Amino acid sequence: MKKKEIEFRTQPTQVSREDVDKIVKTANPNNPKSDRDALITLISWCALLRASEAAELKWSDIERKGDLLEIRIRRAKNDQLAMGRSTSVEYKYGSDILLSRWRVRFSEAESTAYVFCNLNNRKQLTATSISKITKEALEKAGINGATHHSIRRGAANQLRNEGRMFEEVKAMGRWRSDAGLDRYLADSPEAQGHRK
Repeated sequence: MKKKEIEFRTQPTQVSREDVDKIVKTANPNNPKSDRDALITLISWCALLRASEAAELKWSDIERKGDLLEIRIRRAKNDQLAMGRSTSVEYKYGSDILLSRWRVRFSEAESTAYVFCNLNNRKQLTATSISKITKEALEKAGINGATHHSIRRGAANQLRNEGRMFEEVKAMGRWRSDAGLDRYLADSPEAQGHRK
């Protein structure tokens, strides 16, 4: 029965860098919700964040170091000892403008420790809320069937297709095992070392 199911099972959706760029370009500086939703998508893509990691992200966890943005993940799904991990990402794709604008908005308003919060009461968003917001932003951009997890999957595949080594992608996405990352990766000539 399982072998027959494979014939009908669709491959999980992957969000591409172009999809993320489309969402970032539609961010409206006069609409805090629009900015927040685009930033959630952007940071999640760049740092390969799980929804739970995005929900826990605090301002003190983000530090600019030259051309890199260091994002501290205090506790990941597979970090039972809560030792935390850092992911360094290139500071581009519009993140400088969007992140700076979002930070300024919160320095003017009632401050909160969390980067992504409810706009009405400034309380931390839950992982479920992050997932819902992301799915709505993706649908609004015309990307149907994608979830927050599709962002993580797409970013991992993009990194492999750009020539990043398996171990580099594993470290960036904080996967604990090779098998955990392997389930995310699609077969492609680029991932196997072939260049156009």
